[in-house]
Amino acid sequence: EACENGETKIVQLLLERCNSEESGLNIKDEYWNLALMWACENGHKDIVQLFIEHCNSEESGLNTKDNLGITALMWACHKGHRDVVKLLLDHSDPNIHCFGFTPFMIACGKGQKDVVQLFLDHGDANIDVNARDYYGWTPFMRACSKGHKDVVQLLLNHSNPRIEVNAKHSNGCT
Repeated sequence: EACENGETKIVQLLLERCNSEESGLNIKDEYWNLALMWACENGHKDIVQLFIEHCNSEESGLNTKDNLGITALMWACHKGHRDVVKLLLDHSDPNIHCFGFTPFMIACGKGQKDVVQLFLDHGDANIDVNARDYYGWTPFMRACSKGHKDVVQLLLNHSNPRIEVNAKHSNGCT
């Protein structure tokens, strides 16, 4: 509840004075969401920072998936919480898949321009810019199909020639 509602001082007290079992850090709700996921989904960057400072990645559940297969980083990308994504990029798996979707693909498909820019600035060695979902769609295709002109422009202007602008999905379309 404290993570979902942005109660930073409460979360800090729990992290400092309780072990992960006592604080409920690793307890999943009915949707399999962990406390960190709620903080990420709601854009509470100060709480996310506390998790990074006080917990190892296993304790905090940085790469844990909820019942839909979504991670904390994916929730932050979906909602466009740039500051939260920035904190998580160095501590989470940026290429983890949920039904073939990566966090970068989610940001492109949702038109989250600032988040997409973060991924591009973060370094191509760590991000699969041409990841494909189960139907063969790439992040570039997702941005194009949803009409996210600003994201498409970012990808076209990106200095990485690895972005496959003519990739074909499973039906053969580009």
